Amino acid sequence: MAIESARAFCVRLMSDEDLRNDLGNVKTPAEVNALLGGEYDFTKAELDKMIGEFVGHKLAEGELENLIGGFFEEEVEAGNADAAKVIIEWLKTIG
Repeated sequence: MAIESARAFCVRLMSDEDLRNDLGNVKTPAEVNALLGGEYDFTKAELDKMIGEFVGHKLAEGELENLIGGFFEEEVEAGNADAAKVIIEWLKTIG
Protein backbone atom coordinates (compact mmCIF):
# COMPACT_ATOMS: atom_id res chain seq x y z
CA MET A 1 0.00 0.00 0.00
CA ALA A 2 1.41 3.38 -0.99
CA ILE A 3 0.56 5.14 2.27
CA GLU A 4 2.52 2.45 4.14
CA SER A 5 5.43 3.07 1.78
CA ALA A 6 5.27 6.79 2.59
CA ARG A 7 5.22 5.93 6.31
CA ALA A 8 8.24 3.62 5.93
CA PHE A 9 10.11 6.36 4.05
CA CYS A 10 9.37 8.93 6.77
CA VAL A 11 10.41 6.59 9.57
CA ARG A 12 13.64 5.73 7.78
CA LEU A 13 14.35 9.38 7.03
CA MET A 14 13.94 10.25 10.70
CA SER A 15 16.03 7.35 11.97
CA ASP A 16 18.73 6.89 9.32
CA GLU A 17 21.37 9.61 9.53
CA ASP A 18 23.33 8.10 6.63
CA LEU A 19 20.27 8.37 4.38
CA ARG A 20 19.73 12.00 5.41
CA ASN A 21 23.37 12.78 4.71
CA ASP A 22 23.24 11.02 1.36
CA LEU A 23 20.04 12.85 0.39
CA GLY A 24 21.64 16.12 1.44
CA ASN A 25 24.40 15.54 -1.10
CA VAL A 26 22.43 14.52 -4.19
CA LYS A 27 22.67 16.82 -7.20
CA THR A 28 19.62 15.75 -9.23
CA PRO A 29 16.19 14.19 -8.70
CA ALA A 30 17.45 11.15 -10.63
CA GLU A 31 20.14 10.68 -7.96
CA VAL A 32 17.40 10.64 -5.31
CA ASN A 33 15.64 7.86 -7.21
CA ALA A 34 18.90 5.95 -7.57
CA LEU A 35 19.67 6.36 -3.86
CA LEU A 36 16.23 5.08 -2.86
CA GLY A 37 16.55 2.22 -5.34
CA GLY A 38 12.85 1.85 -6.02
CA GLU A 39 12.33 0.80 -2.41
CA TYR A 40 9.41 3.20 -1.91
CA ASP A 41 6.29 3.80 -4.00
CA PHE A 42 4.16 6.78 -2.99
CA THR A 43 2.86 10.04 -4.40
CA LYS A 44 3.51 13.53 -3.09
CA ALA A 45 -0.08 13.63 -1.83
CA GLU A 46 0.50 10.44 0.17
CA LEU A 47 3.74 11.84 1.57
CA ASP A 48 1.93 15.08 2.49
CA LYS A 49 -0.71 13.05 4.32
CA MET A 50 1.83 10.95 6.19
CA ILE A 51 3.97 13.90 7.24
CA GLY A 52 0.79 15.68 8.31
CA GLU A 53 0.09 12.76 10.63
CA PHE A 54 3.60 13.02 12.06
CA VAL A 55 3.36 16.77 12.70
CA GLY A 56 -0.24 16.59 13.91
CA HIS A 57 -2.09 18.61 11.27
CA LYS A 58 -2.98 18.62 7.59
CA LEU A 59 -0.16 20.29 5.68
CA ALA A 60 -0.97 23.59 4.02
CA GLU A 61 0.07 24.24 0.44
CA GLY A 62 3.85 24.60 0.33
CA GLU A 63 4.34 23.48 3.94
CA LEU A 64 6.09 20.24 2.94
CA GLU A 65 8.64 22.23 0.97
CA ASN A 66 9.26 24.49 3.99
CA LEU A 67 9.70 21.47 6.23
CA ILE A 68 12.21 20.00 3.79
CA GLY A 69 14.12 23.27 3.79
CA GLY A 70 14.39 23.06 7.57
CA PHE A 71 15.28 19.38 7.48
CA PHE A 72 18.34 20.09 5.31
CA GLU A 73 19.29 23.33 7.07
CA GLU A 74 22.65 21.93 8.22
CA GLU A 75 23.62 20.95 4.68
CA VAL A 76 22.65 24.39 3.40
CA GLU A 77 24.66 26.09 6.15
CA ALA A 78 27.62 23.84 5.30
CA GLY A 79 27.67 25.26 1.78
CA ASN A 80 25.33 22.94 -0.10
CA ALA A 81 22.68 25.50 -0.96
CA ASP A 82 20.96 23.06 -3.33
CA ALA A 83 20.35 20.29 -0.75
CA ALA A 84 16.69 21.10 -0.16
CA LYS A 85 16.14 22.34 -3.72
CA VAL A 86 16.96 18.96 -5.24
CA ILE A 87 14.63 17.12 -2.85
CA ILE A 88 11.84 19.60 -3.62
CA GLU A 89 12.43 19.06 -7.35
CA TRP A 90 12.30 15.30 -6.76
CA LEU A 91 8.91 15.69 -5.05
CA LYS A 92 7.55 17.14 -8.29
CA THR A 93 8.53 13.94 -10.09
CA ILE A 94 6.66 11.55 -7.80
CA GLY A 95 3.20 12.79 -8.69
